[in-house]
Amino acid sequence: MGKLERYFDDVASIKAMGMSINRWVTVTRGQDGDIDVQIRPGMLRLCNPDEVAAEIRTALLAAIADHRRQYRQLRIDYFGSPVGAELFVPTEPHEAERQRS
Repeated sequence: MGKLERYFDDVASIKAMGMSINRWVTVTRGQDGDIDVQIRPGMLRLCNPDEVAAEIRTALLAAIADHRRQYRQLRIDYFGSPVGAELFVPTEPHEAERQRS
């Protein structure tokens, strides 16, 4: 197996995880690309719909950022440069996200 094949295998095996701003939600992206969303018990009862959406959004964005960070590091490890793999920086949180923090 050549270097490029190993690189593609390593990219395919990235497992990324993100946690929401208030730690109610955890999102994991498995090696197969499936997304698993875990919600802590009580969140749906204690949070309003905007807060629930904000928690899911921040967890998903954190998982995307983690995946991108790992992908970028593989580019550096294999090719010596992160060119073409800029870091993902989530945008400012919405008002509902700020209310819970």
